[in-house]
Amino acid sequence: MRSVLLALPVAALLGCATPAIPQVQAPVAVAAASPQTLRARCAKGDGPSCTELGVRIERGDLGGSESETAASYYEKGCSYRDASSCNNLGWLLHNGKGVPVDLSRAADFYRIGCNLDSGQACTNLGNLYEHGLGVLEDTFSAGLLYIRACELGFAVGCRNEGLIRETHFGRVGEDPSWARKCYARGCKLGDAGSCVNLGNLVRQGRGGPVDFDRARQLFTQACDGGDLLGCNNLGFLYEKGLGVPKDMCKAVAAYERTCKGGEQLGCTNLGHAYEKGACLPKDTRRALALHARACDQDEPLGCNNYAAALERGEDVPQDLSRALELYRFACDKKEPLACHNLGRIYEEGNFFPAPQDLNLAVQYHRIACDRAHGKSCAALARMHHESLGGLRPYPPWERDLRERACQQGYTEACSTTGTTLPENPAPP
Repeated sequence: MRSVLLALPVAALLGCATPAIPQVQAPVAVAAASPQTLRARCAKGDGPSCTELGVRIERGDLGGSESETAASYYEKGCSYRDASSCNNLGWLLHNGKGVPVDLSRAADFYRIGCNLDSGQACTNLGNLYEHGLGVLEDTFSAGLLYIRACELGFAVGCRNEGLIRETHFGRVGEDPSWARKCYARGCKLGDAGSCVNLGNLVRQGRGGPVDFDRARQLFTQACDGGDLLGCNNLGFLYEKGLGVPKDMCKAVAAYERTCKGGEQLGCTNLGHAYEKGACLPKDTRRALALHARACDQDEPLGCNNYAAALERGEDVPQDLSRALELYRFACDKKEPLACHNLGRIYEEGNFFPAPQDLNLAVQYHRIACDRAHGKSCAALARMHHESLGGLRPYPPWERDLRERACQQGYTEACSTTGTTLPENPAPP
């Protein structure tokens, strides 16, 4: 019977860059003013007063009329060079809040706000460029706008700059070490998502040394700040015993919290716990339902785990073509376990409709290894040693790959290198 790598938890995958939801903090003198005072000031050209009126109408604190809308006040405020008004009007046009969606005009107002030094507006304009909404798609320009937002001290901009640096969008070269710096700044500015992404890099050893203890601190900080992916990833560390004592019950508690909050990565990891019967009664049907639910919402690990069930034909009819399709989808979304499974399939060559292709096996194992999947690093070392898939024996490379496999928790590689799994590696 072919071996099938079962569902394993994984730290959060990176998503798309995040738009900046307007969060206007008006000066006390403005925030405390009566509507009559604000209207008088706005009429005389005071931009912050116009912005405050728009915010109050959006919140429902001030009943507007046909002529007195949030959009009308934001447009006045923007004409008076108030950056927050420009950003907020762009947001309304971007999302169709009280006005028809008009992405081109949204871009115009975000641009004005960015030129007036609004980090939020720069971030939102970058989001439009990244996805080609109302403007021509241009990820290089998006990256420059995120850099500008981060320089202005806007935390989400730092996170989005990190994503650009890490994932090689546009003409910005891939640079995970620089991404670490972006995420570190965003995390310091209070963005929990930046803390999660930095934790992922230090856990994986991308852009610097592996540091499980620092990853634990970052995931804990993010989870305490309400970020569900931080909670999920903390559970991953407890499940694997990376930088913390191995404790499946703590892992399950983290996954349950994540899943109940609506984050599907936590649901599929909870499914894995049911599959193993770890700190939970073994229930493969419940596990399958959680994997299917996550995959239905395009969660890559959930699709990998559901594909594994389809490959085995356990609790669901065997469907190898569908399994292969889901593995490819998940790998394209940078899920390392799915890439590893594709590498295994193409190396074995007994999986219809995927004939043996050792060159493809090497490609998929390399992607998975680069994403900190230890077993794929060990597989690459073995393929080097055996001259498979166009690789050639080279002991230094083989040893490095086995050391990486060991560091990422694949203990079978540790004995062949003399390396032991680090508890608390030196900080970068």
